[in-house]
Amino acid sequence: MTKVVLYSILFLSIFQFDKSTEISYQLKNENLVYQLKMKNGKQLPVCIEKNEKYIVYRYGSKNKIELEYPSEKDLSSFKKFEYSGWSRGGGVENSAMELKYLAFTNKGIKYVVYDTYFAEGNKANAGIKVIESKHKITDLKGLKRTAKGNLSDLKDKVKEGEELYD
Repeated sequence: MTKVVLYSILFLSIFQFDKSTEISYQLKNENLVYQLKMKNGKQLPVCIEKNEKYIVYRYGSKNKIELEYPSEKDLSSFKKFEYSGWSRGGGVENSAMELKYLAFTNKGIKYVVYDTYFAEGNKANAGIKVIESKHKITDLKGLKRTAKGNLSDLKDKVKEGEELYD
């Protein structure tokens, strides 16, 4: 009986240690605006500080934040992002669509978080486009069914963009 209890404690402590190595992508003083799990197993949250002092994008694995943008968390962060979008209703007959994009540029590379829907073909997609040049675009696909929040909530909080990326 003592061995069973001892092994149980050992097992639970190992399990607890594994959990503690996971990184929190949303701080306690932040509200989640948009979150997406990626097909490559990574995650992407966009958060705004609860008193709207800053906006931040994070990307990485469960154990490591690979990109956090911007590094300065202050009011100027809102000017570093652009939201663009477009919506047309009317179903398939009218080629209805909803296009939402959040873009920023970091070290000369443009990142575009996208969440789109096209009635024709009933296509819904989400992910990140990494644009290094006109000829070098990497599309990191997200799992659309895991999307939480709405990029359009940023429409009046960040700069207005005009570019549509589809």
